[in-house]
Formats: sequence, C-alpha cells, structure tokens
Amino acid sequence: MASFTCLIQHSPWQGQHSYSAYQFCKAAIAQGHQIRQVFFYGDGVAHGHSATHISGDELNMQQRWLELGQQHQVPLVVCATVAARHGLDEAHSGALAVGFHAGGLAEYTEAVALSDRLVQF
Repeated sequence: MASFTCLIQHSPWQGQHSYSAYQFCKAAIAQGHQIRQVFFYGDGVAHGHSATHISGDELNMQQRWLELGQQHQVPLVVCATVAARHGLDEAHSGALAVGFHAGGLAEYTEAVALSDRLVQF
C-alpha cells in the first residue's frame, strides 16, 4: 500500500480545500494506505488555532482533523514559522489546539521523503 503526506494551504473557511483533503485522507485510510502526516502551511495553520470559532451551520474541520489524527495516529503539524506569525507559537501558550503540534519544514520534508506521494490542497 502507498503512503501519503498531505499539504493544506487554505484555512478551514476558504472554500472546500480542507474538506476535500479530509475526504481524501479518510478514503486512503479506508483502502489500507497510510497518511504519514498532514502539514498545515500558510493560511492552513488556522486549523490549529485553539480559539477558532465555528458556527453551528458550518463544518467543524478542526474537529474532523483532530478525530482523524487521533483515530489513525496521523500527525497534524502546523508550520512553526507561519504559526508564530499568527500567534500560535510557544510564547502564546494555549493558542495551539491540543492534537496539533508546531513543526518545521525539516519535519515536513522528511515526511515527504518517506512518502510515496505528496498531495496538495
């Protein structure tokens, strides 16, 4: 079976990118493939903000990613440099939602190198 790293560059409320990525990951796992890492970059780091408010009529993509990560041991990594620009660094304790962690491009590059495919959303 194949292994994948997913790169998400859009916030949860910018179109359907996050939902499409989530559906891809679920389908890949259901078919026996491995999701090595989901890396949130650019506006995508908003997925990891603990203060993200989702209204009742919107999909809560943060919660869906957290459940996927927990159920299938998929690391949910936000780019540390971009996260710091958005106030999600260690200096702002508690800003990063539990279940996400900040990582660098080296961690992302390693996951890509160990994966069969990189899928970008």
